[in-house]
Amino acid sequence: MDTKESSLYKEKNDDYYEGANPYLLKHINKGWTEVLDIGCSKGGLGAAIKEKGIRVSGIENFEEAAQIAKGKLDHVIQGNIETMELPYEKEQFDCIIFGDVLEHLFDPWVVLKKVKPYVKKEGSILTSIPNAAHISIVISLLNGDWTYEEAGLMDKTHIRFFTFKEMVRLFTNTGFSINKVERVYAPYGNYIPIIQDLYEVCRKHNIGNEFMMETPVYQYVIEAVKV
Repeated sequence: MDTKESSLYKEKNDDYYEGANPYLLKHINKGWTEVLDIGCSKGGLGAAIKEKGIRVSGIENFEEAAQIAKGKLDHVIQGNIETMELPYEKEQFDCIIFGDVLEHLFDPWVVLKKVKPYVKKEGSILTSIPNAAHISIVISLLNGDWTYEEAGLMDKTHIRFFTFKEMVRLFTNTGFSINKVERVYAPYGNYIPIIQDLYEVCRKHNIGNEFMMETPVYQYVIEAVKV
């Protein structure tokens, strides 16, 4: 990570590195024995997973957050997942978690292939990924805007952007099969008339058959197993 990119993360509010994503937490299997949380931040999610009796290791790129996580998790490494060597045993983990992480990577395809050997034969990848086809982004594009923000779907530290179809391709092309999908919605009531009108345009021109279902989705939680 270069100096300019690092400075963007340093500008984040402290709460950016806090907390545990409840949508990820609900997918944790109590039968798991060991989990790796990549981008573990200050260890909020990992600490909640540990309460279920699961051993949790973490990788965090930012030193201050990593130091805090070390006091909460069983093992934490400070480093960049894209460039670091992994010190783990083959097939060590029941699950490797990327909570709002893949969109921050230059090459998430290579990273998924990189971690795959460390997932058990029946293990999984658990991710949360923002939806680049959300209606708010569609409207911005219709206005000619692609404006980065401090947080959210257009977070200025996002490097990659995925629609649901591209998420499926991401996992399929890296040797995983999706077995669970949860759609997370933010309030979108004000957008309903626009969604309905755009859907009629899609239907007229025989495009975007999944528009009505996918464009209200703010984030996807995906569990994928090794093929």
